[in-house]
Amino acid sequence: MPLVTPPVAPFEYCLHIPHDPRAVGVARASLRTALTAHELPELVERAELLASEMLTNALVHAGGEADLRLKWSAETLRMTVWDSSVTPPGLRPLTAGSESGRGLHLLRLLADRWSHYPLTGERWGPASKVVWCEISRKPPASWA
Repeated sequence: MPLVTPPVAPFEYCLHIPHDPRAVGVARASLRTALTAHELPELVERAELLASEMLTNALVHAGGEADLRLKWSAETLRMTVWDSSVTPPGLRPLTAGSESGRGLHLLRLLADRWSHYPLTGERWGPASKVVWCEISRKPPASWA
């Protein structure tokens, strides 16, 4: 008889990320702590990698602060990153020598779903954007 993983109660956290070189590491540690506390260790590595990529893109390309929101609901973790840039993320071609540009490729490979949307600035302050991804307990085949 296969083991049944008990459901985890919904939770939500939000972390403000300053434009600081240490911030992504602090966010990874906070994410690891939250997922471990909620008994979701199987999500930690993939969540850390994807959150790091989204946050690094936000800090590098938007040039300002960011927010990371974690929301666990219906056996899915949604990680949302807000930044102050209105420029949508774009996949860049990769070569063997590419030193950057892998973040969105990793999202495409390792997230169950991902996308982005603009915030027009009418309701939420200055125009900005959100990039998000969702992962479940079962990793995609590309993670193995």
